[in-house]
Amino acid sequence: MPHPIEPPVLTQVSPTEIEFRGRRLLYFGGSDYFRFSWRPRIRAAGAGAVRELGYSVGSSRMVTGNHPIYLDLERALVRFFGFPVAVLTAGGYLGPLVAAQGLAGRVTHVLVDEKCHGCLKDAATLAGAKTIPFHHEDAQALTHAVRGCGRGARIAVFTDGLAAHEGSLAPLADYLAVLPGSGWLVVDDAHGTGTLGQHGRGSLEFLGLRDPRVIVTTTLSKALGCYGGVVLGPAWLRDCILRQSRIYGSSTAPPMAVAAATLVALSLLRQEGTKLRQQLRENTRYVKQAFLKRRPECLDHPGPMFAVSPRQAQSQERLRQMLLAAGIYPTLIRYSSGPAARFFRFAVSTAHSKSQLATLRNVLEKYEGLGLP
Repeated sequence: MPHPIEPPVLTQVSPTEIEFRGRRLLYFGGSDYFRFSWRPRIRAAGAGAVRELGYSVGSSRMVTGNHPIYLDLERALVRFFGFPVAVLTAGGYLGPLVAAQGLAGRVTHVLVDEKCHGCLKDAATLAGAKTIPFHHEDAQALTHAVRGCGRGARIAVFTDGLAAHEGSLAPLADYLAVLPGSGWLVVDDAHGTGTLGQHGRGSLEFLGLRDPRVIVTTTLSKALGCYGGVVLGPAWLRDCILRQSRIYGSSTAPPMAVAAATLVALSLLRQEGTKLRQQLRENTRYVKQAFLKRRPECLDHPGPMFAVSPRQAQSQERLRQMLLAAGIYPTLIRYSSGPAARFFRFAVSTAHSKSQLATLRNVLEKYEGLGLP
């Protein structure tokens, strides 16, 4: 028997299905929103790079030197996002940590959303500054925290752009309005990248925001279907990261094959992104109609994901059994920044068919109709 802490063993057998304990089930987990990880062109680019370049440099770029493909990818990311510099990191989780070490010495206070992703909470401890939490997505609470820092404080605000579980959007414009001119807004936009904005540049583009005080970190493993992370920001930030970030200087670069695949993924996102985002919005709204009576605010959240958080164990088990009976894998998870100790998280993709979406929606409508706590 597996240990109760061990994650379940799942085998993905199609873009929308997994095999679990001998059953083929619909899958609404993960964050591969466009299922780019299944695209033949992206897979072929990675496989070709393995044959031509090998798999890995085996060490930090600061130790063994750069490879041109990393510089090519950073230049492509600069062009796509429109920031002065991009710094590739070994994983999406590491992006905020690397950015925080680059900010060390420039900030005295880090104000961090109390429910933000764990990478931002860990990053806040690395900036060499006093860390102060503020209430989730609450601009008034942030205003109070900023005032409490006192005159002369050099402030950085750490927040998600798009909440990973509920699909809600942080009030970034309000945050910038209360941020001092010398401050920095560090936005981890792992789930907004690709899915939001006219060009898929994420939460800031979706909100129509451009501000030189913004630093964005994001992942290449969600909408782009690849792996790795990136820090995007002002020109001086790259130098500070290379000089000060022990994480960046001591971690192995992403595999070269993944960098090659990501270049193709970026190209496909530029070519097909508008159509894909429209399809994703339609699919998401269709499923979210299940919450129209009890949680209509869910429809206003722009993210392609949502959470269902039964408070009682019996209610959790009821929904789990209903999902399994309908042939859907029950994504009951634990996550430190989630809305509850255990909750169901569902992520919609462009690959889910109308009938698959209807199957999920029907289960959720029936569960919502039960009115269970």
